[in-house]
Amino acid sequence: MPHPYPQVLDVQVKDANTKDTAISTAVQELIPEAIRSRRGISVTRYSITEFQIAVDLSVPCGEIHERVRF
Repeated sequence: MPHPYPQVLDVQVKDANTKDTAISTAVQELIPEAIRSRRGISVTRYSITEFQIAVDLSVPCGEIHERVRF
């Protein structure tokens, strides 16, 4: 049976004005799965417009870590 909540979301933004809202929305969507699996959330930046938000085993439960991968 598939998980009822996503574990990874890819976010692509058009400009800096929409970045914070898009990332916050994705984080909020992943919180139920992070709590269920007792993991934290990572926000990885791949470019100025591309991000991946994920429930991450390496991040302690209740925390959000930011990473940059250019």
